[in-house]
Amino acid sequence: MTNFMGYGSPEALEAAITAEEGDDFTVYREGLLNASVCSSLGLEATVERMARRISGTTVGWILSEDENFATGQSNPCPCEQQPKTHQHYLFNC
Repeated sequence: MTNFMGYGSPEALEAAITAEEGDDFTVYREGLLNASVCSSLGLEATVERMARRISGTTVGWILSEDENFATGQSNPCPCEQQPKTHQHYLFNC
């Protein structure tokens, strides 16, 4: 039987990964080594929340040192849908 990182099933693992998401914090794209986050929490709280997220690496999720997203937008940048309250951040693991 597969362990799924101690969660017992893929569904339980996914529920644990996304448990902290909501209107104030959403991972809108997640790859093997990077993730894009939309957050109204501020930089420190966003970094803390991503640090708790399962990444599959020993380093975990850290704020990217890249100055720009692949699209050319700055990191961080205002959210296109909620620019007054939310920022987009790029993370690597």
